[in-house]
Amino acid sequence: MTFIPLSAPASRHSPQLVVTLGPASETLAAALAESGATSFRLNASHLGPPQLEAALARIRRACPGAPVVVDLQGAKMRVECQAPIDVAEGDRLTLTESEGGDVVVPHPEFFRQVAEGETLSLDDGKLRLVVERVARGAASVRALNGGRLLHRKGINVEQHPVRLEGLTARDLEACRVAAAGGVTTIAYSFMSDGREAGWVREAAPGCIVLGKIERREATGRLQAIAASVDALWVCRGDLGAQLGLAGLARFVAAVEPRAFSVPVLMAGQVLEHLTGQPEPTRSEVCHLHDLLARGYAGIVLSDETAVGTDPLHATSVAAALLASFRS
Repeated sequence: MTFIPLSAPASRHSPQLVVTLGPASETLAAALAESGATSFRLNASHLGPPQLEAALARIRRACPGAPVVVDLQGAKMRVECQAPIDVAEGDRLTLTESEGGDVVVPHPEFFRQVAEGETLSLDDGKLRLVVERVARGAASVRALNGGRLLHRKGINVEQHPVRLEGLTARDLEACRVAAAGGVTTIAYSFMSDGREAGWVREAAPGCIVLGKIERREATGRLQAIAASVDALWVCRGDLGAQLGLAGLARFVAAVEPRAFSVPVLMAGQVLEHLTGQPEPTRSEVCHLHDLLARGYAGIVLSDETAVGTDPLHATSVAAALLASFRS
């Protein structure tokens, strides 16, 4: 097992391979480490305090000393629904802050800042809704396309971010559990300008802070964000939904990891084909080689190991590729 600090410079170590633990891999930490994982990621967006505490305990038993990053929900808002909702184009739904509508958006700031005529993007852009009316704690929307809406999927306002003024109660509790479990690295999702790092350090003094680049406005503030954090993660899921595919490609092509004083990692569909297939695509492999050649410190596997059909194989394939490109 070779563990690498999550804030380690790219030039001093082999590439980092951060592996996300999820339903398919939550008991496999030791085997994943043997397969090449250099650290583990726990997505606190999908883990309540008891689940997060249990997950940390499993990792500590299996891999004492392994670096673990607790990934906060941050400024990412998520919906709540009792069961999957099949939506057809033109369907009308009611979003409410609490129970009583078709879909719950438990974020009061969302209803204070969204306006009629704005477009909502859900589940990384798979479903888009236009706001027709906003009332106190509720919004009426119309579907611009069909799709299935699932519990805990993300929701964004395409025209502008929804601004927070501090850590949410959920993230504060996640920080508490992380600190109690010996975690010293915390990632903040949907960082805007770097001020969020101060919130995290106040809640978890002495921690390593990872800034996740997932918002349109963050793309023009990379140096300011880098100055406030210990590492940057370029996350292409929600960022792609905000920038569009062509815009995302242009942004990723313009990022020069060596221009920053902190390590930069790539996340989001890096080797997505491994989620359900035994081999990555040739395009993914070529892109991975390019990332390392440009100075990225490593990659983050998400669905590939959290919900994929063979997390151990996905990890070993990724690790072998990283090693071959480093040599």
